[in-house]
Amino acid sequence: MKPTTISKNIIMLSTLFLLPLQAAAEETVCSGALGNTVVDNLIVPSNSECVLHGTRIMGTIQVTGNAILTARKIVVIGNVQAENARQVSILENSRIGGSVQIKQGGGAIISDSFIESDIQFESNNQFFQAARNEIGGNLQVSQNRGGADIQYNTIDGNLQCKENAPTPTGGANRVRGNKEDQCARLAGLSAAQESCGQSRPTFGADARLHIPRLSVVTQDGVVVDYWANLHYVPALSTNGNLVFELREPASNLGQCN
Repeated sequence: MKPTTISKNIIMLSTLFLLPLQAAAEETVCSGALGNTVVDNLIVPSNSECVLHGTRIMGTIQVTGNAILTARKIVVIGNVQAENARQVSILENSRIGGSVQIKQGGGAIISDSFIESDIQFESNNQFFQAARNEIGGNLQVSQNRGGADIQYNTIDGNLQCKENAPTPTGGANRVRGNKEDQCARLAGLSAAQESCGQSRPTFGADARLHIPRLSVVTQDGVVVDYWANLHYVPALSTNGNLVFELREPASNLGQCN
C-alpha cells in the first residue's frame, strides 16, 4: 500500500507545480521623462523630477520626498499619492481613476483634468491651484500655508476648506454637495463665468453655437478672451458649409474675466 500512497503524493505535488503563478505588479522608477507607454505602478524617487506625457499607469503613482511630478494627458487607474513632495502638476485632460492625495509637501497644480474620487491637499507650504476639473468626490483643502486658488471646478461631492492661511480664493465652482468653512463662498456662476467656464463649443436645440472662449490679439499685442453665441443661418449654409452670424452683440458677446 505504501507505493500507492507515495504515487498519489507525487501526482498531487506535480499538479501543484503546474498551476500558473500570478505575476506581481512591476514598479517603474521615473527620474526623467516617459511618453506614450503603459506601466504598472510608478514611483518618483526622492530629489528627482519625472515628466509624463500620455502615459498610462495601471496602478498608482507615488511621489516621494522633495520630488517633482509634471503630468500631461495621463491615465491612472489608481491613486496619485504625494508626501513631502516639492511640486505635483496634473494637467491637460489627465484622468485619475482614484484620488489625488498631496500632503506635507510643497505646491500643486491640478487643472483641466478628471478625478474620479477625491482631491486632498493637506498641510503643504506652497501654492495650490485647482481649476476647471471634474471631480467625482470631494475637494478638501486644509492646514496649508502657501495660498490656494479654486475655480471653475465641477465637484460631485463637497468643497471643504479649513485652517488655511491665507484663506483660499477663487469662485465659479459647481458643487453638488456642501460648501464648507473657508470655501463656502467659492461657488456660483455669473452669466459671463458660465459662458467662459465651459470646456468646449456646444450647439443647442435653438440652432445657436456657443463658443466658450475665443482669443483675440489686439494691435498692441494684448490677448483678450471673449465668449459668443452665434446663430445658424440655413440660407447661407450651402455646399457642406455651415454659416453662423452674430446677432445682438450686447447679449450674445462678452469678455471673459
